[in-house]
Amino acid sequence: MEEKGIGDAMKKISIGISLFLLLNLYFNVTTHFISNTIIQLICILLFFPIADYSVKLVGLPGLKGLGLVRSKKGLQFFLISFLIGFSCWTVMYAVYWNLGKFEITGVKTGLDALWIGSQVIAGFLLGSLINDLITRGYIINWLSEKLKPLAVGCISVLIYAIDDFWNGEPTIVNFVFSLILGVSFTYAFLKTGSLWANTGIHFGLNVSYGMIYGLSGNYGAGLITTSKGDIHPLTNHIVVLSAAVVIFIIVYFVYRNPRSQTMIEVRSVPVEKS
Repeated sequence: MEEKGIGDAMKKISIGISLFLLLNLYFNVTTHFISNTIIQLICILLFFPIADYSVKLVGLPGLKGLGLVRSKKGLQFFLISFLIGFSCWTVMYAVYWNLGKFEITGVKTGLDALWIGSQVIAGFLLGSLINDLITRGYIINWLSEKLKPLAVGCISVLIYAIDDFWNGEPTIVNFVFSLILGVSFTYAFLKTGSLWANTGIHFGLNVSYGMIYGLSGNYGAGLITTSKGDIHPLTNHIVVLSAAVVIFIIVYFVYRNPRSQTMIEVRSVPVEKS
Protein backbone atom coordinates (compact mmCIF):
# COMPACT_ATOMS: atom_id res chain seq x y z
CA MET A 1 0.00 0.00 0.00
CA GLU A 2 2.84 2.36 0.90
CA GLU A 3 4.65 1.63 -2.37
CA LYS A 4 1.44 2.25 -4.30
CA GLY A 5 1.00 5.59 -2.51
CA ILE A 6 4.54 6.64 -3.40
CA GLY A 7 3.98 5.53 -6.98
CA ASP A 8 0.76 7.55 -7.27
CA ALA A 9 2.49 10.60 -5.81
CA MET A 10 5.37 10.30 -8.27
CA LYS A 11 2.90 9.92 -11.13
CA LYS A 12 1.07 13.11 -10.11
CA ILE A 13 4.36 15.00 -9.83
CA SER A 14 5.45 13.73 -13.26
CA ILE A 15 2.16 14.86 -14.80
CA GLY A 16 2.47 18.26 -13.13
CA ILE A 17 6.04 18.83 -14.36
CA SER A 18 5.22 17.55 -17.85
CA LEU A 19 2.21 19.85 -18.08
CA PHE A 20 4.32 22.86 -17.09
CA LEU A 21 6.94 21.99 -19.71
CA LEU A 22 4.31 21.48 -22.42
CA LEU A 23 2.52 24.78 -21.69
CA ASN A 24 5.82 26.65 -21.58
CA LEU A 25 7.03 24.99 -24.78
CA TYR A 26 3.78 25.77 -26.58
CA PHE A 27 4.00 29.45 -25.64
CA ASN A 28 7.68 29.79 -26.57
CA VAL A 29 7.32 27.98 -29.90
CA THR A 30 4.32 30.16 -30.74
CA THR A 31 6.10 33.42 -29.96
CA HIS A 32 9.54 32.56 -31.38
CA PHE A 33 8.98 30.29 -34.37
CA ILE A 34 5.76 31.50 -36.00
CA SER A 35 6.38 34.55 -38.18
CA ASN A 36 2.87 35.08 -39.59
CA THR A 37 1.15 37.61 -37.30
CA ILE A 38 -2.40 36.25 -37.79
CA ILE A 39 -1.44 32.61 -37.24
CA GLN A 40 0.68 33.58 -34.24
CA LEU A 41 -2.22 35.51 -32.69
CA ILE A 42 -4.59 32.57 -33.20
CA CYS A 43 -2.11 30.18 -31.58
CA ILE A 44 -1.58 32.53 -28.64
CA LEU A 45 -5.34 32.85 -28.08
CA LEU A 46 -5.66 29.06 -28.26
CA PHE A 47 -3.38 28.87 -25.23
CA PHE A 48 -6.28 29.84 -22.97
CA PRO A 49 -8.69 26.98 -23.80
CA ILE A 50 -5.75 24.55 -23.90
CA ALA A 51 -4.59 25.65 -20.44
CA ASP A 52 -8.16 25.74 -19.11
CA TYR A 53 -8.65 22.08 -20.02
CA SER A 54 -5.17 20.69 -19.32
CA VAL A 55 -4.64 22.07 -15.80
CA LYS A 56 -7.66 20.06 -14.67
CA LEU A 57 -5.38 17.02 -15.01
CA VAL A 58 -3.54 18.20 -11.89
CA GLY A 59 -6.68 19.11 -9.97
CA LEU A 60 -6.87 22.84 -10.73
CA PRO A 61 -10.28 24.24 -11.75
CA GLY A 62 -9.28 25.58 -15.16
CA LEU A 63 -8.08 29.13 -15.68
CA LYS A 64 -9.70 30.20 -12.41
CA GLY A 65 -7.36 27.79 -10.67
CA LEU A 66 -4.44 29.72 -12.19
CA GLY A 67 -5.78 33.02 -10.84
CA LEU A 68 -7.43 34.32 -14.02
CA VAL A 69 -10.51 35.82 -12.39
CA ARG A 70 -12.28 39.09 -13.19
CA SER A 71 -13.01 41.33 -10.22
CA LYS A 72 -12.99 45.01 -9.25
CA LYS A 73 -10.14 44.43 -6.82
CA GLY A 74 -8.16 42.64 -9.50
CA LEU A 75 -8.59 45.63 -11.82
CA GLN A 76 -7.43 47.94 -9.05
CA PHE A 77 -4.32 45.84 -8.44
CA PHE A 78 -3.65 45.72 -12.19
CA LEU A 79 -3.82 49.51 -12.62
CA ILE A 80 -1.64 50.24 -9.57
CA SER A 81 0.94 47.68 -10.66
CA PHE A 82 0.89 48.93 -14.25
CA LEU A 83 1.77 52.43 -13.05
CA ILE A 84 4.64 51.01 -10.99
CA GLY A 85 6.12 49.02 -13.88
CA PHE A 86 5.53 51.64 -16.57
CA SER A 87 6.81 54.61 -14.57
CA CYS A 88 9.95 52.86 -13.31
CA TRP A 89 10.91 51.62 -16.77
CA THR A 90 10.15 54.99 -18.39
CA VAL A 91 12.46 56.71 -15.89
CA MET A 92 15.09 54.05 -16.61
CA TYR A 93 14.91 54.75 -20.36
CA ALA A 94 15.11 58.49 -19.69
CA VAL A 95 18.32 57.83 -17.74
CA TYR A 96 19.64 55.66 -20.58
CA TRP A 97 18.87 58.42 -23.10
CA ASN A 98 20.68 60.96 -20.92
CA LEU A 99 23.68 58.61 -20.68
CA GLY A 100 23.78 58.15 -24.45
CA LYS A 101 22.62 54.55 -24.83
CA PHE A 102 20.35 55.68 -27.64
CA GLU A 103 19.40 58.86 -29.47
CA ILE A 104 15.82 59.90 -30.13
CA THR A 105 15.34 60.64 -33.82
CA GLY A 106 11.59 61.19 -33.98
CA VAL A 107 8.12 59.98 -33.08
CA LYS A 108 5.86 57.86 -35.25
CA THR A 109 2.49 59.36 -36.14
CA GLY A 110 -0.76 58.47 -37.92
CA LEU A 111 -1.54 54.91 -38.95
CA ASP A 112 2.03 53.83 -38.34
CA ALA A 113 1.77 54.88 -34.70
CA LEU A 114 -1.67 53.26 -34.36
CA TRP A 115 -0.43 49.96 -35.78
CA ILE A 116 2.70 49.83 -33.61
CA GLY A 117 0.78 50.94 -30.53
CA SER A 118 -1.87 48.25 -31.00
CA GLN A 119 0.83 45.61 -31.53
CA VAL A 120 2.66 46.66 -28.38
CA ILE A 121 -0.48 46.70 -26.23
CA ALA A 122 -2.01 43.46 -27.53
CA GLY A 123 1.27 41.58 -27.87
CA PHE A 124 2.72 42.48 -24.50
CA LEU A 125 -0.58 42.14 -22.63
CA LEU A 126 -1.08 38.59 -23.90
CA GLY A 127 2.61 37.75 -23.51
CA SER A 128 2.83 39.09 -19.96
CA LEU A 129 -0.40 37.42 -18.91
CA ILE A 130 0.46 34.00 -20.34
CA ASN A 131 3.97 34.06 -18.88
CA ASP A 132 2.48 34.94 -15.49
CA LEU A 133 -0.14 32.21 -15.78
CA ILE A 134 2.59 29.62 -16.39
CA THR A 135 5.43 30.71 -14.09
CA ARG A 136 3.31 31.97 -11.20
CA GLY A 137 -0.36 31.05 -11.59
CA TYR A 138 0.32 27.41 -12.41
CA ILE A 139 3.45 26.80 -10.35
CA ILE A 140 2.20 28.47 -7.17
CA ASN A 141 -1.33 27.03 -7.23
CA TRP A 142 -0.15 23.53 -8.16
CA LEU A 143 2.52 23.42 -5.43
CA SER A 144 0.64 25.33 -2.74
CA GLU A 145 -0.77 22.16 -1.14
CA LYS A 146 2.53 20.32 -1.37
CA LEU A 147 5.13 22.76 -0.06
CA LYS A 148 5.43 25.67 2.35
CA PRO A 149 4.63 29.13 0.91
CA LEU A 150 8.24 30.38 1.04
CA ALA A 151 9.47 27.32 -0.87
CA VAL A 152 6.73 27.69 -3.47
CA GLY A 153 7.59 31.37 -3.94
CA CYS A 154 11.30 30.61 -4.34
CA ILE A 155 10.59 27.91 -6.93
CA SER A 156 8.36 30.29 -8.89
CA VAL A 157 11.04 33.02 -8.85
CA LEU A 158 13.74 30.58 -9.97
CA ILE A 159 11.61 29.17 -12.79
CA TYR A 160 10.76 32.66 -14.04
CA ALA A 161 14.43 33.70 -13.92
CA ILE A 162 15.56 30.61 -15.83
CA ASP A 163 12.83 31.11 -18.43
CA ASP A 164 13.64 34.81 -18.86
CA PHE A 165 17.37 34.06 -18.91
CA TRP A 166 16.86 31.42 -21.59
CA ASN A 167 14.81 33.76 -23.79
CA GLY A 168 17.03 36.81 -23.26
CA GLU A 169 20.77 37.36 -23.03
CA PRO A 170 22.43 34.31 -21.43
CA THR A 171 24.56 36.36 -19.02
CA ILE A 172 24.96 36.36 -15.24
CA VAL A 173 23.75 39.96 -15.07
CA ASN A 174 20.57 39.10 -16.96
CA PHE A 175 19.94 36.15 -14.66
CA VAL A 176 20.35 38.33 -11.55
CA PHE A 177 18.09 40.94 -13.16
CA SER A 178 15.45 38.28 -13.84
CA LEU A 179 15.68 37.01 -10.26
CA ILE A 180 15.03 40.51 -8.89
CA LEU A 181 12.08 41.05 -11.20
CA GLY A 182 10.79 37.59 -10.38
CA VAL A 183 10.83 38.43 -6.67
CA SER A 184 8.74 41.57 -7.34
CA PHE A 185 6.22 39.67 -9.47
CA THR A 186 5.89 36.79 -7.03
CA TYR A 187 5.72 39.05 -3.98
CA ALA A 188 2.87 41.05 -5.52
CA PHE A 189 1.01 37.82 -6.30
CA LEU A 190 1.50 36.26 -2.87
CA LYS A 191 0.63 39.37 -0.89
CA THR A 192 -2.56 40.16 -2.82
CA GLY A 193 -3.66 36.70 -3.92
CA SER A 194 -4.26 38.25 -7.34
CA LEU A 195 -2.51 37.34 -10.58
CA TRP A 196 -3.39 40.81 -11.87
CA ALA A 197 -1.10 42.46 -9.33
CA ASN A 198 2.00 40.94 -10.93
CA THR A 199 0.70 41.04 -14.51
CA GLY A 200 0.19 44.79 -14.14
CA ILE A 201 3.88 45.29 -13.30
CA HIS A 202 4.96 42.95 -16.09
CA PHE A 203 2.73 44.62 -18.68
CA GLY A 204 3.70 48.13 -17.55
CA LEU A 205 7.42 47.66 -18.00
CA ASN A 206 6.86 45.85 -21.30
CA VAL A 207 4.74 48.73 -22.66
CA SER A 208 7.52 51.16 -21.76
CA TYR A 209 10.00 48.84 -23.49
CA GLY A 210 7.72 48.66 -26.54
CA MET A 211 7.57 52.43 -26.85
CA ILE A 212 11.32 52.40 -27.50
CA TYR A 213 11.95 49.04 -29.17
CA GLY A 214 8.52 47.82 -30.35
CA LEU A 215 7.66 44.12 -30.31
CA SER A 216 10.78 43.20 -32.26
CA GLY A 217 13.20 44.70 -29.73
CA ASN A 218 15.07 46.71 -32.36
CA TYR A 219 16.10 50.35 -32.38
CA GLY A 220 13.65 52.40 -34.44
CA ALA A 221 10.84 49.84 -34.08
CA GLY A 222 8.94 51.60 -31.30
CA LEU A 223 6.60 54.58 -31.15
CA ILE A 224 9.64 56.69 -30.33
CA THR A 225 12.18 56.16 -33.10
CA THR A 226 15.73 55.80 -31.88
CA SER A 227 19.21 55.01 -33.09
CA LYS A 228 21.83 53.10 -31.15
CA GLY A 229 24.23 55.14 -29.06
CA ASP A 230 27.12 54.17 -26.84
CA ILE A 231 27.20 53.29 -23.14
CA HIS A 232 29.75 51.50 -21.00
CA PRO A 233 28.60 47.93 -20.19
CA LEU A 234 29.12 48.46 -16.44
CA THR A 235 26.98 51.60 -16.48
CA ASN A 236 24.33 49.76 -18.47
CA HIS A 237 24.26 46.94 -15.90
CA ILE A 238 24.09 49.30 -12.93
CA VAL A 239 21.14 51.20 -14.41
CA VAL A 240 19.02 48.15 -15.25
CA LEU A 241 19.72 46.35 -11.96
CA SER A 242 18.99 49.53 -10.01
CA ALA A 243 15.67 49.91 -11.83
CA ALA A 244 14.74 46.33 -10.95
CA VAL A 245 15.61 46.94 -7.28
CA VAL A 246 13.57 50.17 -7.23
CA ILE A 247 10.55 48.27 -8.58
CA PHE A 248 10.83 45.75 -5.76
CA ILE A 249 11.12 48.50 -3.12
CA ILE A 250 7.99 50.21 -4.44
CA VAL A 251 6.09 46.91 -4.75
CA TYR A 252 7.11 45.98 -1.21
CA PHE A 253 5.77 49.20 0.30
CA VAL A 254 2.60 49.19 -1.80
CA TYR A 255 1.66 45.57 -1.07
CA ARG A 256 3.33 44.95 2.32
CA ASN A 257 0.05 45.13 4.24
CA PRO A 258 -1.46 41.69 3.59
CA ARG A 259 -5.09 40.93 2.89
CA SER A 260 -7.08 38.99 5.45
CA GLN A 261 -5.66 35.85 3.85
CA THR A 262 -2.64 35.53 1.60
CA MET A 263 -0.38 32.68 0.70
CA ILE A 264 2.14 33.96 3.21
CA GLU A 265 -0.39 33.12 5.93
CA VAL A 266 -2.10 30.04 4.52
CA ARG A 267 -1.00 27.09 2.44
CA SER A 268 -2.82 28.04 -0.74
CA VAL A 269 -3.41 31.15 -2.77
CA PRO A 270 -6.93 32.43 -2.26
CA VAL A 271 -8.65 32.57 -5.62
CA GLU A 272 -10.33 35.93 -6.10
CA LYS A 273 -14.07 35.96 -6.01
CA SER A 274 -15.73 37.80 -8.85
